[in-house]
Amino acid sequence: MRIAFIGLGAINRAVAAGLRGDPQPATMAALTRSRASDPDVTALAGVDALRDFAPDLVVEAAGHAAARSFGPALLSEGVSVLLASVGALADPASEDAFRSAPNHGAQLLIPAGALGGLDMVAALPKPTLREVRYTGTKPPKAWAGSAAAEGHDLSALMGPVTLFEGSARDAALRFPKNANVAATLALAGRGFDDTEARLVADPHATGNSHAYRVASDTAEMSFAVTAKPSETPGTSATTAFSLLRAIRNRSAALVI
Repeated sequence: MRIAFIGLGAINRAVAAGLRGDPQPATMAALTRSRASDPDVTALAGVDALRDFAPDLVVEAAGHAAARSFGPALLSEGVSVLLASVGALADPASEDAFRSAPNHGAQLLIPAGALGGLDMVAALPKPTLREVRYTGTKPPKAWAGSAAAEGHDLSALMGPVTLFEGSARDAALRFPKNANVAATLALAGRGFDDTEARLVADPHATGNSHAYRVASDTAEMSFAVTAKPSETPGTSATTAFSLLRAIRNRSAALVI
């Protein structure tokens, strides 16, 4: 399999390391602003080089702007895209661009990321969903550089502080590096405007915690996980494993 990365930050470096250990390692390249630091990943100079590489799958983990810039165009050229920056779809124009792009057989793949149980959420009939509510709790340093810093002294927090409460759409747009999880849950369930999101900074948090509750006519379910952060404090280390699973499932004989 030929894998092209958009961005070679903490997430995609971890994905590349995982693929390197597979029985049949993928051929890997990366479109990145800096020189590729992984000897097994070929640096691509630009979009034309990406096309020439002819990837079977493009794995995006470079932020909302990169997702919007490259995703629809790649799909239009028949290249499947595994999207880590799911919150990019919270912008209505961007979601429309992704959904309306002629795909020529390509797929836009949304990984579970830091969440679990999304197969059940997505399987529940949409008309039966009454409530989908997400809470994300992270240490203060994970919110550094975000909109949270505008109204709070993150270094002086003595206890949990709710930074945001509203729709998953607003959460993803206001906190593009911290609320991709809320966007993923929204796409699996009731949509961006009918999914409730709450974002919390907690100085006593031992990792990045994600919890959600779903109520429907068919079932009620809840999920919670606390994951260690990746090299980037606001991103859970489990995100890379989710991307790896999605990539491996593309060619696996047994898919779970």
